[in-house]
Amino acid sequence: MNYEKIEKNILEFLRDYLATSGAKGFVLGLSGGLDSAVVATLCAKIAPTHALLMPTRLSNKANLADALRLAKTLGLNYKIIDISNILESFCAANELSKQQKLRYGNLCARVRMCLLYDYSSEHALLVVGTSNKSERLLGYGTIFGDMACALNPIGELFKSEIFEFADFLGVDKAIINKAPSADLWENQRDESELGYSYKELDVALDFILKGLGNSRISKGEILSGEIPSAGILEFCKKRMKNNAFKLNTPAIAKVPRN
Repeated sequence: MNYEKIEKNILEFLRDYLATSGAKGFVLGLSGGLDSAVVATLCAKIAPTHALLMPTRLSNKANLADALRLAKTLGLNYKIIDISNILESFCAANELSKQQKLRYGNLCARVRMCLLYDYSSEHALLVVGTSNKSERLLGYGTIFGDMACALNPIGELFKSEIFEFADFLGVDKAIINKAPSADLWENQRDESELGYSYKELDVALDFILKGLGNSRISKGEILSGEIPSAGILEFCKKRMKNNAFKLNTPAIAKVPRN
């Protein structure tokens, strides 16, 4: 991967989209994780960039410290909003238990996105997405939550490529080396939840995309590459099929007119 060229293309994308929109800058959720660190680093090179740090009482304190250090290093306009009270009010009103991890995690993601869009409206900013290609293809994200955004500069980069890109950009090693986590509940880890490492998943996803989307791929190319197991291929295919709706705009019924 030519990360110098990729950085140039992404910066042009950010600059052009911002100019067309008429917005004053960018805003994103800064978690202390890898994806948001890369996006913040890129956005800060183009325009004033704001970051909301939105922990809960269950959030990893080290992640908040990493996010805060990065915000200061990049010179971001940042604000810390503890969303615990919002979550607890919703859980009480909707009889939602923290043990219902999927629902609770989706709620966390959507509360954070609500705050980002409200902040963007107040300050005339664009909400920038931080979902990578691996997460998007697998549907590993919350529709209208962390997957919502005005634009996404890293949506075509696999997670394994994000690690390399972050190193190229000079992102703090403490952020690069930590285990990927959405930090939606205590001790949550992406790869444990998915059942495979991102490296394994990215090999399988790339294999599927090339096999399905490029009829010119040769038997020799397949044999010379790293072939994923049947199990992980089936896992990825199933997730891609079941979560494809997350990448589509809402369906709108066609109405006949005279």
